[in-house]
Amino acid sequence: MHAHQKTIKHSLQIRGKGLHTGQMIDVTIRPLPIDSGIWFKRTDVSDSRAILAAAENVSDTSLATSIGWGQRRLSTLEHLMAALGGLGVNNIMVEINGPEAPILDGSAEPWVNLLNTAGFQILNAPRAYYRVVKPLKLTDGDKFLAVEPNPDFTVDFTIDFPGFIKTQKRHFKFSETAFANEISPARTFCLLKDVEMMKSQGKALGGGLDNAVVVGDDGILNPEGLRFQDECVRHKILDLIGDLSLAQAPIIGHFTGFKTGHSLNHKIVTALLNTPGYLEKVDAASPVTVKASRTFVAPLKTVLNPPLLGPDGDRAPIFAN
Repeated sequence: MHAHQKTIKHSLQIRGKGLHTGQMIDVTIRPLPIDSGIWFKRTDVSDSRAILAAAENVSDTSLATSIGWGQRRLSTLEHLMAALGGLGVNNIMVEINGPEAPILDGSAEPWVNLLNTAGFQILNAPRAYYRVVKPLKLTDGDKFLAVEPNPDFTVDFTIDFPGFIKTQKRHFKFSETAFANEISPARTFCLLKDVEMMKSQGKALGGGLDNAVVVGDDGILNPEGLRFQDECVRHKILDLIGDLSLAQAPIIGHFTGFKTGHSLNHKIVTALLNTPGYLEKVDAASPVTVKASRTFVAPLKTVLNPPLLGPDGDRAPIFAN
């Protein structure tokens, strides 16, 4: 993990199809200075002020992770957030002319490749991170996500699906190289019967074999097959990394997930940040505890309907100009 903050050397552009809307979407990614954070800005609406990529600004976790409300809402951000978190980029403005980030090939690898084309600027400011100091476990039926103290960011993840996917398990120890090679290429996946149902509901209109692994009764429908034998569980780790990145600083600890998704991912970030005693914030440049900034304190009942915060943790203005 880098001891200093990081951005890209120059602006980048990419165009791709939205998974749920099916529309073509343009994205511009711009570098930001020290202590800015990651911001998203819709350029296709009348009020295009930016919103901070933070757990307290999450508005929905069904099928994807969304931030913002009303016309400023942006969805399907988890793959880009995973790429930013996986590469340690923490000062960025992302401008999008649609309601969701493009799905590209269904993984984080195109985002990783795009960011690498710009190169990175190491900034003259220390990077902070969170260290887990107390175990926490959240459950939802038979699903659970737990975290415990650990000197590294590690994950043990298990998925369990009927039919072809079955049970898959994977251990992952984070490094930027390991993320880029082992996790970022893993594509989103779905069952064929679920695709048909979502499209009947006006969702997944841009989904296809070019941007998702589709699983039928007899196996994988994609003619090229899988990128990894356990690609599905790797993608769940990718989603977890993207959702954890909304903490606005890396969370160092050991995560154990069983059948979890965006909802539990978001809830554990919110619980860790909002409940005293689970995290301490540390300056990576010198391992001493520092005062946590931008920490939103609220009861868990506000997880999916909290107020929006600005970059300094204030309640107004909600959006940056």
